Amino acid sequence: MEETPPPLLGSSKPHLEKLTLGITRILESSPGVTEVTIVEKVPAERHMISSWEQKNNCLLPEDLKNFYLMTNGFHMTWSVKLDEHTIPLGSMAINSISKLTQLNQSSMYSLPNAPTLADLEDDTQEDNL
Repeated sequence: MEETPPPLLGSSKPHLEKLTLGITRILESSPGVTEVTIVEKVPAERHMISSWEQKNNCLLPEDLKNFYLMTNGFHMTWSVKLDEHTIPLGSMAINSISKLTQLNQSSMYSLPNAPTLADLEDDTQEDNL
């Protein structure tokens, strides 16, 4: 079961400020924006990452592994004050490792006859002839 600590208000943790590319600071300084909160999850354990990689037959990039070892996902929300009402406006989330889904490359999303690295190698060989 995933443990969820209490929400953090604003940018009280520097690594979250970097993770959100400074958006928390921008939101907090924007007129009308209120209740900028971040729910950070406890770090994933190495065996959880290894288990995901084995189950999906896929190695995760080191930076993503490091992210999950720092926090097993997070959820940021913010609201806006409109007249006397506070209205939820935005949400940004990164799923935990257990909810991470592998996307397989599909030809449906690639362009027909799109160049590949193999094409570049062929061009180099032709120039040498």
